[in-house]
Amino acid sequence: MLQGAFDKFYLNNHPDGKPPVIFVKGILLLYLGLLIQTLNNYLDGFNFSAILFVFFAVGFLVFVTGEGKKWARIILSILILLNVFFLGSSLLYSFGILHDSGVPKKAVQMPVYLIVLTFAEIIVELWGWALMFTKQADWWFERKNN
Repeated sequence: MLQGAFDKFYLNNHPDGKPPVIFVKGILLLYLGLLIQTLNNYLDGFNFSAILFVFFAVGFLVFVTGEGKKWARIILSILILLNVFFLGSSLLYSFGILHDSGVPKKAVQMPVYLIVLTFAEIIVELWGWALMFTKQADWWFERKNN
């Protein structure tokens, strides 16, 4: 079932040829990370228009990265690393490891489901990001783009 959906993914039918499977999996993981981030932002009470803006802006960057544009890969890399840094620091604050004042905060301030979603988002984004920089994926970014 998943293999059929994977085979119909637009990158597997790209007019410039078929990119490496590991790269396609990385792009799919970035799309999954985007969905987890959107759900996480919604459950955390973000403004709906901000959620839509982030969803479409990052979705566009993931799409253009899938097309093999180096500039999009660089911008997406910066955004992923910033996102992981801020998510990680919010988790550390939530667990009371980091705190603003001399008085430690209570142990867990985030609901458990947000902690799980945040960990899942960090893992999926870093995994997908790492797959974009494999040797097999490099030729996709080096090919001549029309």
